[in-house]
Amino acid sequence: MLENLIHSKLTLVLVSKLDHIGIYVKDLAKSISFYKDVFGWNVVKEFGSGELKIVLFDVGGGLLELVQRAGSPAPAPTGNWSHLALHVKDWAGIVAKVEARGGEVRKITMPDGSHNAFFKDPDGHTIEAMEKGFSA
Repeated sequence: MLENLIHSKLTLVLVSKLDHIGIYVKDLAKSISFYKDVFGWNVVKEFGSGELKIVLFDVGGGLLELVQRAGSPAPAPTGNWSHLALHVKDWAGIVAKVEARGGEVRKITMPDGSHNAFFKDPDGHTIEAMEKGFSA
């Protein structure tokens, strides 16, 4: 028990905050359009080298990094990654925007009555829009 408490306190000292989540995209312009239209985010930084192009969005407390490079996977990479969950202010508006773009949305009502929605971005990454975030 004490060992877990010590480890927990050390982790808090070593990691000050989540900086960014990076995802590979096939078509950077299409992905920028999706995230701007659905979430209203603006690009805060763009950079790259050669064929590598990177765009950063401020998502409130961290950054979402979109990475496009020659050989980027068209479908979402496989592995232990599951989804990106976002606590959103206008859940119904986000759902409407995704549906207006032709996106398929899976809607869930949580035990407390709040709503979550799961949908895909243009590269097949799963996004969860949460009316009430777990950390709220």
